[in-house]
Amino acid sequence: MTTGAAGLFGQGALELDLEGQLELGLPDEDTSPASVAEQARQSIDDLVRGAQRYRTSEQYRALLRFVGSFRRYAPYNVVLVDVQRPGSTYVLTAARWREAYGRAVRADAQPLVVLQPRGPVMFVYDVSDTEPLEGARPLPPEVTDPFAVAVGSEADVRARLERLEDNLVGLGIRVSTGRLGSQQAGSARTASGRTLRRERRARGGRQQTVVEQVPLRYEVVLAEHLDVRARLVTLAHEVAHVLCGHLGTPDPLWWPDRRGVDHDVEEWEAESVAYLVARRVDSSVQMPPYLHHHLRDGLQPPVFSLERVAKATGDVEAYCTRRLRTAEIGKARTTS
Repeated sequence: MTTGAAGLFGQGALELDLEGQLELGLPDEDTSPASVAEQARQSIDDLVRGAQRYRTSEQYRALLRFVGSFRRYAPYNVVLVDVQRPGSTYVLTAARWREAYGRAVRADAQPLVVLQPRGPVMFVYDVSDTEPLEGARPLPPEVTDPFAVAVGSEADVRARLERLEDNLVGLGIRVSTGRLGSQQAGSARTASGRTLRRERRARGGRQQTVVEQVPLRYEVVLAEHLDVRARLVTLAHEVAHVLCGHLGTPDPLWWPDRRGVDHDVEEWEAESVAYLVARRVDSSVQMPPYLHHHLRDGLQPPVFSLERVAKATGDVEAYCTRRLRTAEIGKARTTS
């Protein structure tokens, strides 16, 4: 991304010049606002898919640390920032830097493109590309030391786990507890032939409860001995197998069917998702053994889907954050 992009589009959300798009569009090109937004998102996805820089243990460890610690934006957007500018620590829009911290973006700053809720995209800038305006106060610890340890309380972890399990019902995933092998914390498999019940409040402010019937699609079993933190990490791992397409897909618009990828790739992706979900709640969490030994020994990461890891992490985090309507649970939730 060149510095000229900031001058062309401004230093905040991207303003789409639809008249210009129509004038310059090819005869068969769809230049409707919805199409332009979708093309922008596809271009962003292509950027992540084409990322080739995470081919060493050090590079991937640094990515996990950044995505796991920078909680202001959704995981997918944090990955986008790191793909474009490795070494970034804290990014905001130019307007946010000015309003919240009294800082201006330098003239030679590198704009970083990320997806915007109700988008399509916006530009953000790393703190190193800003300078204080007159009268600006010192930056707070959250900016100067974004990797400081943040420990989530057990009550917070439990609340997230409860929301996650409730939202998974809306996705057709039944979670149960059982006795598993001594070395097994959880398992996931496809399922069918039954329905799951999910209750919700009726619309219009009425106190009436509506029961929704959701087709059973997957079964997840967790070891009965797990405490609340281990249960969240293990459930995130097993759900990651689903969201990464390792067990197929009920709808290609939800996630791709990636059955048949190597087992090592499946475990790499699922453990990455589980670790990131847990670290964004509690940064003192230990890296799962498979990832830890692989990265500690300096082994090269397998050829995996960074896009799937980032999107699945964002999905699980969204399921942990608030109760979603059943109709929206399967949709990609990658921006914030």
